[in-house]
Amino acid sequence: MERKIAVAFILCILFTALPFAVNYASERISSSPTQPPSAPTSPINGVYYVGFATSHEGDDILYVVPGEAYVEKPGTTVTLNVTVKFKHAQPCQYSDWKITAEKPENVEVVSETKTELKDPYTAFKQYTVRVLGNGSIDIVFHYGSGCPYGTEEKVTVKFYIGTPNGTALNQTAPSPEELSNTTYINVTGVIKSVDEGLRAIVVENYTIEIRGRWTGPDNESLRWRDMLALLKPGERVTVVASEEDGSLKADVIVIDGKTYRKG
Repeated sequence: MERKIAVAFILCILFTALPFAVNYASERISSSPTQPPSAPTSPINGVYYVGFATSHEGDDILYVVPGEAYVEKPGTTVTLNVTVKFKHAQPCQYSDWKITAEKPENVEVVSETKTELKDPYTAFKQYTVRVLGNGSIDIVFHYGSGCPYGTEEKVTVKFYIGTPNGTALNQTAPSPEELSNTTYINVTGVIKSVDEGLRAIVVENYTIEIRGRWTGPDNESLRWRDMLALLKPGERVTVVASEEDGSLKADVIVIDGKTYRKG
């Protein structure tokens, strides 16, 4: 009997102390420094390829890898992989679209491949450039003449002589397929509010951002401010929006039967 009482007493002490032990362990874990993920520590043929650059002002997406490049010494060549993801299948009626390299600064283009259609929705081109010093080059996708879905997509790739820091090296580039894996929603309802600061409207329970350039029903060009001015609280609209970076961005807006498209 005395032995049972002693065991029960010990168990009581353990259960009483358990919350304090858990709290102590949690404090020790939370106060321990978090180790950053490992990053590549050596260049590829004298080049550190860092991150990516992308533009999505119109319907199509321009995607360039890398977004930055660091070279150990001037005169080193760097390869740029350029991908365009089309929203509409090729060939299309605005078929004189093209990809160009423009405004080189301390960079010279050594060679470029022909633009290749990998599939009806994907174009690919590759540039080889020689880095002469800290500089940059613009990679531009020009929409076809008269295309109502956009004018151009442009990114600036930057080049440096030296070595990137660990933060830069830890950047990862998503695949073009991940970029084009966009979720679209179609919302019809009354505009509850218009927020110029956020550049957004609220329709039903959705906050939808208005970005970039737009084309009106008569092919007129509008800015995001112009579009917001057309959108009035209490007005009924239909909006097609795409989800990007956790937010909704308008691609098509129908007001009083008139269609406005981004790009």
